[in-house]
Formats: sequence, C-alpha cells, structure tokens
Amino acid sequence: MTDFPYISGVDVGTISNKEFARFETTKASDIVIALDKSGIPFSARFGDSEIVLTYDGRYKEEVEEIIAKVSSGDYEALLREIREKKDDNGYLILLSEVADVLNTPVGTLKARPVDLQEMLCKTYVDFWLCDTYTIQRELDRILTVNVRTLSDMQEHERRDYQANNTPEKREKVELDDAAHQMSVIRNAEDHRMKAEQMANETARTAYITREMRRKNAEELRRKQAESKRIPQRDERERTKRP
Repeated sequence: MTDFPYISGVDVGTISNKEFARFETTKASDIVIALDKSGIPFSARFGDSEIVLTYDGRYKEEVEEIIAKVSSGDYEALLREIREKKDDNGYLILLSEVADVLNTPVGTLKARPVDLQEMLCKTYVDFWLCDTYTIQRELDRILTVNVRTLSDMQEHERRDYQANNTPEKREKVELDDAAHQMSVIRNAEDHRMKAEQMANETARTAYITREMRRKNAEELRRKQAESKRIPQRDERERTKRP
C-alpha cells in the first residue's frame, strides 16, 4: 500500500458530486495549491511521486485544466523567461498574454500606468497554474480596484477644489502668494547687499595689503641705501685723518 504523507483540502464528506483521480506526478503540491487558489472543493492525499484526488465533479474541466498546466512544464519555462530579464520589467513581456485572458486589446493595457501593468502581469504569474476563470477573476479584481482608486482620487480632488474655491479662500491664497513673492524679493535684495558688502570688504582689504607692501618695500629700500652710505662715510672720515 502506498504511503501518502501529505493531506490537503477539505473533508471528503463535504464534497458533492465526487470525482476521483489517481496518477503519478512529482508536482502534486503545485496541483493542490492551484486547486485551493481556484476555490475548487477537493481532498487530496499525496507523496513525492503520486496523488489521490477527490473533487467536486462540477469542476471537472477546471481540474483537468490545472493538472494539464502543472504537468506541461510550461510554468517553469515562463519563470525562466522572466528571470532572464533580471529585473521587474521582465514581467511586462506577458502583457499580451494578459490582454488575451482579459479579452482586451494589448494597447488598452499599455495605456495604463506601468505600475498597473506590472501588477497585472505579476498576478497573472501568481495564478498561472489555476483555471482560466480564476485568472480572469483575479485580473479583473486588480483592474476594478485600481479604477475605483483612481475615481476616488479624482472625486477627492474635485471636492477639495470646490471646498477651496471660495472668494475668502481665493483672497487668502492671493495674499499668501503676494507675501511669498515679497519674501523672495527681500531675500534677493539681502543677498545682493551682502554680496556688495563682501566685494567692498575684499577690495578694501586688497588696498590695505597693497599699501602695506608698498610701505614695507620703501622701508626696505631706505635701509638698504642707508647700509650702503655708512661704509662710504666711514671711509671718507678715515681718509681725512692726518
């Protein structure tokens, strides 16, 4: 008897229209995760190489679609293709597939913000192993939430504009703008005056420095001339002696 160490799903007794399946697979965990995400009533016992599955027969097509997807290996190829892009933009290569699932032109999705495009593509990847209906449901949910959020933001902006578009508030805004402009002008004038003061101080310092250098040079020349005259005077005095 095969030992199944893993159990997943709901109690078998709660499942209506029971259908059974037993087959070999090394991807049983992927199957039960996809079934759970898809909201399909099921009960599963599985190991590393086999699964025994009981599910609601009303979802037979969905279950078969999930099993076929998991068994195909296409999901792993999809992930490799995304990883080759080495950044989040790799998800955008799936935008045309997302458009097909949503039955909408890809140009319509490209007109949406890039963040929303990436969110749609990432959601598509997260639910890729599920049945088509579940993928559509999740993608529609992303679109609906974002459209509603955008509408709420626009409505908030409209109400905020109406609340602030009164004569009193317009006058206050105009006064604030005028005060700001005067502040900018005063700051510019202060900056100009400080710049002029700095330039004048620099010029004055340079003048004083030049004057000091000139006086020092004159004093040095005077001392040098004096030092030359002293020996000459001494020599003349010696020659005058008897």
